[in-house]
Amino acid sequence: MTTNRLPIQRCRYCGSDDLGLGWQHGEGIVTFKKHGILGNRMRCLICRRCGAVLFQWVAEPHRFPPIR
Repeated sequence: MTTNRLPIQRCRYCGSDDLGLGWQHGEGIVTFKKHGILGNRMRCLICRRCGAVLFQWVAEPHRFPPIR
C-alpha cells in the first residue's frame, strides 16, 4: 500500500491531517502458520498530533495463502 492510496487522510480523533508511517517491531508480526517464526511486520498509519494508530496493514500481503 502506498501513501497516495491510504484509506485515511485525517485523524478521526483530533481532526489533524498530519499523519506518519511507522513499523511495529518485536512481537508485532503476523504469521501465516499457527506457530510460525517467520512473519510479516505490521505497517502503521499514525496521527502525529495525538498519537492515535489509525490503520494497520502487513507489509507483504502476497505471502499469505488464500482462504479455501
